[in-house]
Amino acid sequence: MILLMLMTLLSRATDLGYFEIASDASAAMLYFLCWRLIKWREVYLLSVCAGLSALAYFVFDMPFAVYEAAFAQASFLMAFLLLLALLHETAMTSPTISECGHYLTKQPPKQRYLAIFSGTNLMSVLFNLGIVSLLTPLIKKGLEDEKAEPAITALRERRQLTAMLRGFAWGVVWSPTAMAPLAVMELIDGISRELWTVYGLVCTGAVLCVGWMEDIWRFRKLQRTAPANRAHIAFPKAAFLRFMLVLVSLFSVTMTVSILADDTIVFGLLVACPLIMLGWLIAQNWDKGQAAISATMHQAWHICHNQLPHNGRIIFALSASGYIGKISAEMVPIEFVAMLIDRFAMPDFLFLTLMSFIMVPFSFLGVSPIMMAVFFGSILGALPVLPVDPTLAALAISSGWALSMTTSPFATLVLLISNLNGTRPSKLALGWNTGFSALALATLSVVFFILTGGQ
Repeated sequence: MILLMLMTLLSRATDLGYFEIASDASAAMLYFLCWRLIKWREVYLLSVCAGLSALAYFVFDMPFAVYEAAFAQASFLMAFLLLLALLHETAMTSPTISECGHYLTKQPPKQRYLAIFSGTNLMSVLFNLGIVSLLTPLIKKGLEDEKAEPAITALRERRQLTAMLRGFAWGVVWSPTAMAPLAVMELIDGISRELWTVYGLVCTGAVLCVGWMEDIWRFRKLQRTAPANRAHIAFPKAAFLRFMLVLVSLFSVTMTVSILADDTIVFGLLVACPLIMLGWLIAQNWDKGQAAISATMHQAWHICHNQLPHNGRIIFALSASGYIGKISAEMVPIEFVAMLIDRFAMPDFLFLTLMSFIMVPFSFLGVSPIMMAVFFGSILGALPVLPVDPTLAALAISSGWALSMTTSPFATLVLLISNLNGTRPSKLALGWNTGFSALALATLSVVFFILTGGQ
């Protein structure tokens, strides 16, 4: 895993083919080393990869360059997730994250949705799925401390879990560390990452307001039964400032590397992850004096040697999805797609809304959102002329990703919460979030209408 990350960084930094070959070889070796982790999901994904490869070879007679590009996509996604995992595992060791999480889950009912949604949305930038692993037990413990009636407790738990689920899902629309921007930026030219972030924040803010109003209306009866003497929790200023310092450092290093290397923000983020990890670990051990460096190196070794291997199944599934999305998009006749778009010409905002919605039904087939992002990104990137602004097209794809995460019982996020909480995935997604997802899609349509000037 370390070799894969190193070779990927060197490949992107130097553009030398030797490093790219070494990166792909490292990724291929990881497939063999992770064989003990293979379960039915991985068998299914490998079968699809093999089936599509055979179809591409025997039916479509595709050149070797197609398979090479598809595997390069898989290798790159694998390396990027591991680099992000360095940040996530470092965050797991930080008391700052625990303090912020405790504060979020202890808010009064009327403020709790806003706090958990926005807090999860922001903290997922550094913590990714780790924030779900942190907050779910805190929510359960907080409800046990309140000692309310079982029916009331169940409703409060539902309220907090849905806020967390939605907050994390809509973080992918703007977060620089989310996989959706990474996958799409590599495939579509002309995307402005800065503008995408601004648009994404607008969409997330609008969805937050709609979801908050839906939450207040749905739980309006529960509001009246909330205890009035709830203990006040002081805002953890020091912990929040430390978290913001890490966040600002991540953005600053990313932008600096991107500018100095005259490369994309994606490359800047690749380099920033290990640097921020070391800086964060040093800060955590700063009070140990002369032993700070040795303690930091010990923690860094522990993360790389003991924690990174836990990401084996995730990188396996993610890379396979990237391969499937890339090679399946090559089978779609681009001329036919361009003709359909021209024939069924529709307003830009309607096209963007359709792009967001179309990922949802595919997610019910157990298809990974990353696969759909790569699939649609590859198709749009291959079109001679994009029917909409590239940045808005990327925004629509990432919004579809967010919608599928709150709608599909097969989404990784839903399965993780179900595993930690015991609630059925179908209940978490369909039972609790169908109405919200419909409202979010309608809200997206309005936002797209405004961003495109009604065209």
